[in-house]
Amino acid sequence: MAREITIMTPEQVELKFELAGIGSRAIAMILDTLILILANIVLIVALIAGGFLSFEVGFERAPWWILAIALLILFAVNGGYFLFFEATRNGQTPGKKSAGIRVIRDTGHPLDFRGALLRNVMRLVDVLPSAYGVAIISVFLSPEYRRLGDYVGGTLVVKVGREEEVIKQRSFAPPAANATRPIPAAVSFIPPGSMPYISTIGKDDYRAIRHFLDRRRQLDPIVARNLAYKLAEPVAGKLRMDMSSVGDPIGFLEAVSAEWERRVIH
Repeated sequence: MAREITIMTPEQVELKFELAGIGSRAIAMILDTLILILANIVLIVALIAGGFLSFEVGFERAPWWILAIALLILFAVNGGYFLFFEATRNGQTPGKKSAGIRVIRDTGHPLDFRGALLRNVMRLVDVLPSAYGVAIISVFLSPEYRRLGDYVGGTLVVKVGREEEVIKQRSFAPPAANATRPIPAAVSFIPPGSMPYISTIGKDDYRAIRHFLDRRRQLDPIVARNLAYKLAEPVAGKLRMDMSSVGDPIGFLEAVSAEWERRVIH
């Protein structure tokens, strides 16, 4: 059964995700396993062709240290496959991407290296006794469809696609306001002098805007855009502008910051 989870982020933004169940996670695992099998075949053939292994995959002409390097490469590929893709590809291995799911932090933020490392170290336990038996039991019993690696890594596996896009569009809808002058639809740049009430923006307002703009690239895009709307609404009210026509709240905040620095600081 489909389950949704609502997360209140540290930035006080409410996000909603549809959790990935055991079916979609199993499809992703099957695809990733097939890719790993193919990669192992290619590696073993390459090692045999290089004389590092025999066709019986045993000792051959190569000295022990070359064999050790060959085995280390095999271990790195098999052990690092999930860690590499999840840590560098927005929480998605090729299998997860094909299945339309991804790994995120349980705070709603994108998966970081620490979370990816912890959840994949625990894969050694989740795979027991065979065919991910521990993981399957954990996912069945968990309300958030979590395996042990998800609990240790502080992660969730969620679906992506049309459902998440609907959530984005709904959460991005700007709130209406009783103001007097509309903001242009494209506000990535507002000409200097077009904010006659910029002096109503105090130092605390400016600091909050600058703090957000300086760290927004560290935030999940959904979080950043929702937080931008929350910041832009009171700022637009002070400037006697209409929030209902804001097309780009981040661009608006950048323009306000630039105008405040030009008019107030200088």
